[in-house]
Amino acid sequence: MKRSYLVVGALALGAFILTYALLAGVVQPSPVVVAKVDLSAGTLLDAGSLEVRTLPADAIPQGAYTKLDQAVGKVLTTARVAGDPITAYVAGESAASSGIPAQLAENTVAIAINVDQATGLGGVLRPGQTVTVIGVIDPQHIEQNMLQSISSPALGPSATSVPGAASTPVPPTPTPQPPLSPAARIVITGLKVLVVPQSFRYEEAPASSGSNTFLPAVTTASQEQASVILLQAPVTPVEVAPGLVASPAELLALLNQAAVIHLALEPADGLTIRVEAVPAVDLATLYESITGYQLAP
Repeated sequence: MKRSYLVVGALALGAFILTYALLAGVVQPSPVVVAKVDLSAGTLLDAGSLEVRTLPADAIPQGAYTKLDQAVGKVLTTARVAGDPITAYVAGESAASSGIPAQLAENTVAIAINVDQATGLGGVLRPGQTVTVIGVIDPQHIEQNMLQSISSPALGPSATSVPGAASTPVPPTPTPQPPLSPAARIVITGLKVLVVPQSFRYEEAPASSGSNTFLPAVTTASQEQASVILLQAPVTPVEVAPGLVASPAELLALLNQAAVIHLALEPADGLTIRVEAVPAVDLATLYESITGYQLAP
């Protein structure tokens, strides 16, 4: 009987040791340098503006400083809020020759895009990952922007009213066309994620009993729902459609202005297919192909 208890106890102890060893590399707190107060871009970091806290090992951003002397004397290239980790991506010897600018690949730029919890992968993005951009374009949104620009022309000499002058002929009203549906298309692949705000990251950490074991989240409801992600984008023009040439950076700027950008997380080895020539998926055509019902023209 005693032997059975000993066997059970040994198995339980072995299971505990294995579980602890497995979790030690994930939740074990590790030091990280964070901003002690809100810091603006261009700030020269000193000991008074920084402090060392601890984070679970898997929650520490890539390139994070672990000692104060590693960060003191560096210059911030982007703003940080209190509690944000200080990494080599956002700090360097000077704002122009280090940090993110020094880590950009040749013929690429850093560009910011707006995302929310749905379009930005729910906050699971981390710097160093690669993503695919899917642009969802709503033609009604584009038409509204065009109508606003037409209805509000820039005033100039030709727009000045002259008494007795012939009135400008009114163009005929165009024939109403059937409404177009939104369309989606994979437009860019292999974009490297440079910066994800700490407030937008989804993290799970064991509750601490009043101690400063884990880095507290510094965030607001608006930051959790929407944020800005910094991506590395090539500036070399490519053919994105027959007869249409543009750089990925230009496409991102256009989509960010007039469409909705959805980020899709790529595998660690990246994608091996080329998707630039794939035609856009039209919502009306997709509906007809699924249901077999022909929409009225």
